Formats: sequence, structure tokens, C-alpha cells
Amino acid sequence: MPIITASANDLRSLIKRKLSDSELEEILPLNKIEIDSWEGDELRLEVTPDRPDLYSPEGIARQINAWLSLAPGPPGHILSKPTVKLSTEKVSSRPVIAAGIVRGLSLTDSAIKSLMQLQELLDTSIGRGRKKIATGVHDFGRIRPPLLYTERAPDSVRFIPLNTNKSMTPMEILSKHPKGREYAHLLSGRRRFPLIFDSEGVISFPPITNSDRTRVTEQTTDVFIEITGSDKTAANAALNIIMAALETRGGRLESVQIDGWESPDMRPRNVPFDPESIKRMMGESLTNREIKSLLERMGHAVDIKNKTVSVPQYRIDIMHAVDIAEDAAIAYGYNNFVPEMPKHPTIGSLLPIEELSESVREIMIGLGFQEMVNFTLTSKKKLFENMRKREPAIEIENPVTSEYSVCRNWLLPSLLGNLSSNKHRRYPQKIFEVADAVVPDSSETGANNVRKLSAAISHSSAGLSEIISVSNSLFQSLGTKVSLKQESHPTFIRGRCASVILNNRKIGILGEINPEVIISFDLSMPVACLEIELAPLLNLPEPPKNP
Repeated sequence: MPIITASANDLRSLIKRKLSDSELEEILPLNKIEIDSWEGDELRLEVTPDRPDLYSPEGIARQINAWLSLAPGPPGHILSKPTVKLSTEKVSSRPVIAAGIVRGLSLTDSAIKSLMQLQELLDTSIGRGRKKIATGVHDFGRIRPPLLYTERAPDSVRFIPLNTNKSMTPMEILSKHPKGREYAHLLSGRRRFPLIFDSEGVISFPPITNSDRTRVTEQTTDVFIEITGSDKTAANAALNIIMAALETRGGRLESVQIDGWESPDMRPRNVPFDPESIKRMMGESLTNREIKSLLERMGHAVDIKNKTVSVPQYRIDIMHAVDIAEDAAIAYGYNNFVPEMPKHPTIGSLLPIEELSESVREIMIGLGFQEMVNFTLTSKKKLFENMRKREPAIEIENPVTSEYSVCRNWLLPSLLGNLSSNKHRRYPQKIFEVADAVVPDSSETGANNVRKLSAAISHSSAGLSEIISVSNSLFQSLGTKVSLKQESHPTFIRGRCASVILNNRKIGILGEINPEVIISFDLSMPVACLEIELAPLLNLPEPPKNP
């Protein structure tokens, strides 16, 4: 969890009521902030990672002011019209930029340390180590508009980077400057680097460092903030968090005109909610007026009649009505909930689908198969290219590695991967897996877990008749009759593939694997396989159809 360091006196100065040490120690944990240590004036606070708006004493003070009903509801966010224009040219490595200005600040040493800490934590968390977004904070009094965001050749310009007194090219910065060496990998292989210019030269080299000319000091009164990266939503979120923090210090917010549109957008988001649902989740008899008051204590504006909550833009953790219910519970106070024994004792048991899954595992083991356990995440190459068929699947937006970038929508590619990894083992090889596949649908989550059985046989004479025999034995053991219907599928050999039909519904497929698929997995033996859904065997409701 993120640790922030703050001055206790600085934090108290931002809270609208004088709090004793004991009161502060009591209030902070009730707002998802734990005290790691408190020595003299230095506070080390452990903040929940889902609340980046609390990564600064300004954000914490704003939360406490609302929670104590000293400043309920969302901040006003008076955003002045832009007086500064920022033009952009194509920047292939970091195409997104957002910017804003905060005027009229009186920055102390504690305030500057807080601002730099917030910037670093946002770069690490939301920015994914500056890969997704990187923040830059400048003394606007030393900037000479107009501004331009563009890209240039690595050795085409020179400027003095932050914390140095020597002019360097961007390429030199990557090898000689501490931040350049730390983040050089983000620009590896690029022939042109992103830069922000004013009329006097470079002010920022994102995502590496700023110009020393625009360093923020205690004499700074106006601050220019720029966020660059590849994710517009993340850039706007980080910008809103920084500007809202500086507004808490008395700053006046001003937008920046970027190619005809105004940045930032600090209008609240409307999230639908049901007061009755919140009451049920909390288990408390509350009036709608009390629900409204609780949510206002968390910084929201509430419209009970239209069942909507206006959420500040810096609250990026609010994504669902359940998050609204959590905020109501925090405002109510977890220490105010009275524990109750359940009125009806219950006895735990396996779900029917789990009981069926266990039965299927026992049957397959009895048929001489060995069970495999694979990851739900796999690669696009295995799932689409190798299988010669692309079907809708849930993809990871920012995967750590391409090997785990998509949720498998069927199990067979994983089993073929297992066979590929065990070519040196004795044949015949008979393996199976009972697990969930993730299938896109039109539900609230956009996906549905479907329990499946997949089995594969590999040896020199593996064929259709053998896998049909396995299928017949399986369904006979389950007391279920199915029929087969010839099917054409690119993963299987033409004429050697069939659908598995139960009650006039297709529940799976079996057949001999196409030689091109076998080669793509670097296999040398024929493979026969089957894959079926298990839920229909329980007469469960059909899963939602694919959109």
C-alpha cells in the first residue's frame, strides 16, 4: 500500500476544525488511512491504493472536512476560462496530453514536498511507472506561451534538465541524468522524442524530466501542470487529482485550451444508485435523508428523487453503485455497526456445478486421463492464430506480457500447449481439464464464466472413433444421452469433426485436430479431442448469449 509522508501541522492547517492528536488518530483509520508512524511533526500514512485522491495531505484534509460535515458535498471547482493555448503535433510515443493552471498559491516547503510526492505517487500508480502517464509540474511565471507539444530528433535540441546546471540533448539526458537512466526504457527504440516547448525553448521532456528553468520554488505563485501519456482517461484523472489538491491550498483553477478543447474536465460524474439497496447492504434502517447526509459526508452531491449521485472527477475509485454503498458505510462508521448472529443457521455445501465437475473429473481419471490445471489467461497467438479461428474474447487492456494478454474462451488451446510441452514424454498421452472459460456477453460485467470439460488424446493412431468412444463412456457414466452432428470447424480436419447435441442444443464439439494446428503447436503426433459445456447437464438456465 502507498506510504505518504506529511507534516502533521500542515495537515491540521488544512482541516477546518482544530483536532487533537487522539482525534486525528481515531478519524484517519475510519477513512481508509492507517498511521504507519508519527514522530514529532512527521506523519507516515498508509493509504488504501484505490484512493489516489488521498495521496496528499490536501486530499486527506478534504476527506476529513467532508466526513466531519465541515465541508459536505463536492468542492465547487470554479474553473476559469483559458488564457493560454497549447498546440499539439503528432507524438507517436505519447499521443495524449492534458493540462491545467492553478494561480494564487502560497507554497511553503511542506506544500512543495507534498506536491512532488503526489506527482511521484501518481506516476507510479495510475501512470504504471510513467509508462501509461507521466506528470509534470512547472512554475508558470517562468513559462512564455504559446506552448507546443511535439516530437523531435534526440539530438536536435538542448536544454538544462531539472536538478542540473548543464545543457544536454535528450539523448544525453537518457545516459547521464538520474531520471534519464531510470526511465530510458520507456523511449527505447524511438527515433523521435516527445517535448513541450514555450517561446524560449524546452520546458518538459516527458516522461523523463522537466527543464530546470521552470522548477517550482517557494516563490512560485502560479503552477502549470501537464500530463502526457497513452491513456486519456488516466491523464485526466491525474490532472484532476493534482488540481483539486492545489485548490484545497487556496489556488484558483484555470483551464488550458488544447487544440480547440478545454482541459481539464472537472464536471462531476453521475452514478445511478438505489437508496433501498444501500440500506439492505448496510443492514440498517435509515431514511433517504440520512443516506443523502452520509454520502454528502463523503464529498458527493445526491439527488434522491432521480436516484443519482454526482461524484467528483478525482474519485476514480467510484465505478459502480456498490462503491456508493461503501462510501455510505464509511460515513456511517464501521465502528457503529452492531454485530448480529445470523437468524437462520446454514450448512455449507458444494454448488451443483462443482459436484458435477468433481464427478466428471473422477470419470475422466477412470478412463485413463491425467488432469491438467492451466491459467485462465493465455496468449492471442495460442487462442486465435494457432487455432485458426478468432472468436470474441476478453482481452487485457495493459497486459504485463503478451503470453498472458487474453482470457481463454475455450480450454482446448491450453491442452494443446500442455502436449507441446511434453513431447519428450511417453505416448499415448491422454489429458483433460475441467475449468471455467470466459465468454463475452451483454451482462453488466461484459463476460460470463462457463464451466467446461476439455480432453485430448495424442499418439500415432489417435482418431475420431477413439474420442467418440471416450464421449460415449463419459455420458453413459453421467446417465445422459447425446447425439453427434457433423460440423465444419477450422481447428479440426474437414469431415472428422462433430457437434455434441443435448436436447436439441449444441453443448460442445469433438474431432481430429487439423494438421496446421498441430504444426503451429510444434506437435508431431495426431490429436483427437473434445470440449463440452457442463452446465446444460444440470438443466441450468442458459448463459447469456454473445452480443
